[in-house]
Amino acid sequence: MTDRTVIIYPNPQVMREAISARLLLKLSDRLATQSRVDVALTGGTDGIAALAALNDSPLAAAVDWSRVHLWWGDERFVAADDPDRNALQARQAWFGTLQAQGLLPEAHVHEMPADTRSAEQISEADDQANLEAVQHAAAEYDAQIVRELGEQGAFDLILFGVGPDGHFASLFPDHPQVLIDDPLSRVVGLTDSPKMPPMRISLTVPFIRRARKVWVFASGQRKAEAVGHALAGVNNPHVPSSFAAGAKETLWMLDRDAAVNL
Repeated sequence: MTDRTVIIYPNPQVMREAISARLLLKLSDRLATQSRVDVALTGGTDGIAALAALNDSPLAAAVDWSRVHLWWGDERFVAADDPDRNALQARQAWFGTLQAQGLLPEAHVHEMPADTRSAEQISEADDQANLEAVQHAAAEYDAQIVRELGEQGAFDLILFGVGPDGHFASLFPDHPQVLIDDPLSRVVGLTDSPKMPPMRISLTVPFIRRARKVWVFASGQRKAEAVGHALAGVNNPHVPSSFAAGAKETLWMLDRDAAVNL
């Protein structure tokens, strides 16, 4: 694991704008040395706000969006038009504008699969049927990663928020998914998320740690306890975000309130 770097900002707005600027600069830098960049996005208040800030940044003009591929670190397994979808929120807040301008190809937007079952099928599904549905969706996303990047491929950058309970992606405290250590495991489906909705798809820790850079961010005092525990150690299943790490860089970006316990 790489050493963790922590940057503290005075308030959530400054933090979000810093994430936005840093992301645009990183994309531009990587595209100067390679043909494409693969970045996995996150949802949540801070994540979507940081993406929305990209719309107003002059640095966006430095990025060749035709060579950027968007992925997700986790997703709610609900209908594609459900407002809970991270991908839908990101599209509405940010990259939909790029597409309207003809800058970002739709084929470069790799959303995690949505639940395509009818309302009747969902209501009649038992626990086993739900598990099979979400596992099939996870396998589809895994196959898409392999098609795009190869068996040994990795993302250039993954963004994550942190929940008040210390979770990141859809890896929750004391749930078995956070302890997956198979290096060939990239994506997992789950049906027992303690946070609604219960059916989720998530990248696994081994695949997350294969990424070149992993950035984690949090704001607000209600996340301070989780942030403090996460940064007090590593690989703590009670605080899944303690597992967050990148192959070349692990960066935590916090506002002052979220950092009070450090």
